[in-house]
Amino acid sequence: MKYFFTDKFEGVSQGAYDSFNLALHVGDEPSFVVQNRAILSEKIGTENLIFMDQVHKDYVEIIKDKKQKIALQSDAMVTNLNDVALCVMVADCIPILFCDKIKNVIGVAHAGRSGVLLKIANKTMQTMIDEFFCDISDIQVYMGPSIRSCCYEVREDAIKGYEGYMSIKDEKIFLDINRKCIDDMLDFGVIKENIEISSTCTCCNDSYFSYRRDGTTGRFCGVISL
Repeated sequence: MKYFFTDKFEGVSQGAYDSFNLALHVGDEPSFVVQNRAILSEKIGTENLIFMDQVHKDYVEIIKDKKQKIALQSDAMVTNLNDVALCVMVADCIPILFCDKIKNVIGVAHAGRSGVLLKIANKTMQTMIDEFFCDISDIQVYMGPSIRSCCYEVREDAIKGYEGYMSIKDEKIFLDINRKCIDDMLDFGVIKENIEISSTCTCCNDSYFSYRRDGTTGRFCGVISL
C-alpha cells in the first residue's frame, strides 16, 4: 500500500494554479492538468488514476474496473483492486484516505462541512465493511491537510450540527470540522490510534491550494493505492 498528499509544487500549471493543480474543473489549462496527472501517476506508480466528480454529498462508489477514470456524483470511493490509485481533490476540505491491510481494501473521501455532517467518512468505512468484509478495528485512517479552526470562519447560519465544535474569536464564529469528523469516526468504532491527522492548515500554509484564502486556485490531492 502506498499513499501521500500532494502540495502545490513540481507541476506545470501557471498563474493562480501554479503549479501542481490536479483539477480539470477550476479554469486551468486542461493540457497542464493532464501533464500534472501524468506526474502524479509516475509518483504513485500506476497509470490507473481514478478521480471523482465531487458534489459535497455522501455517495460512495465501489470501483470494480481499474480502467475507470472518474466516479460521477461521488464524494467517496472504495476498491480492492491492485494497480489502481484512488484520488480525492481538495483546496480546504479534508482529504481522507482509508486502508485495511488485512483485507487489502482502500478508500478515499472528500469531507467538507456538508460531507462531515453527512458522515461521509463513516459511510465510506461502512461500504468497506459491507462489500469487502473489513473489520472496523483494522481500518487505518489518514486525514490530510485542510482548513483548521484557526481560519474556518462561518456565518451563524452555518453552525447547525456543529454547535459543540465552534469557537468565538473577536465576535467571529470558527468551526472545527476535523474534530467533529474524528469524534464521529470514534463513535463508529475506529480505534483512536488508527487515525493519523495532519496538523497543517491549508489556509495558513501557502504550500497548499486554499479556496478560502485565494478564491481562484487549484486543487491538491490525497492518493492511495494497493
